[in-house]
Amino acid sequence: MAPEYALHGYLSVKADVFSFGVLLLEIVSGRKNSDGRLGPQKADLLSYAWGLFQERKTLELVDSSLENYDADEAVMCIHLGLLCCQSTVSDRPDMNSVNLSLSSDSFNLPRPGKPAIQGRVSRWTTDSSSAFTKNTTNASSTLTGATNATSTTRASGGSSFVEDFSRNSISCSSMNEGR
Repeated sequence: MAPEYALHGYLSVKADVFSFGVLLLEIVSGRKNSDGRLGPQKADLLSYAWGLFQERKTLELVDSSLENYDADEAVMCIHLGLLCCQSTVSDRPDMNSVNLSLSSDSFNLPRPGKPAIQGRVSRWTTDSSSAFTKNTTNASSTLTGATNATSTTRASGGSSFVEDFSRNSISCSSMNEGR
């Protein structure tokens, strides 16, 4: 579950991307996202995968029970999994880009940033969520169809709050709703 949703109830299309990234890392590594039996260094899959990526030892994450696998594909899947799990929501790729990179033989992936760690308070804001948190004048108003000053305030990207929120979010009925 994406940390921005688990910690704050913020749901966007990028929350599914985060979950897909965790799933991808779980498949390649053959282990669960969290397993305390592996010791403190390996208990959290995202932290462990990130550490190996930083040390350029990415293939050490691959499930040892896999006998024959393409090393380039394994590295690409781990890289893509880390991209999907980035702490900044706007830095995560959309699922169309994920699909293109999985189905393409030559696709250059950007270097991922540090992944969000579930349970750790991290910076997860986007332009739209920044606008969302800055505009609290009418916290209980419904966002769908609202035309008050809060909904028309410009975000730093130059588009309106409603446009940003609609583009980056699945649904939200009011600002004081959560999990």
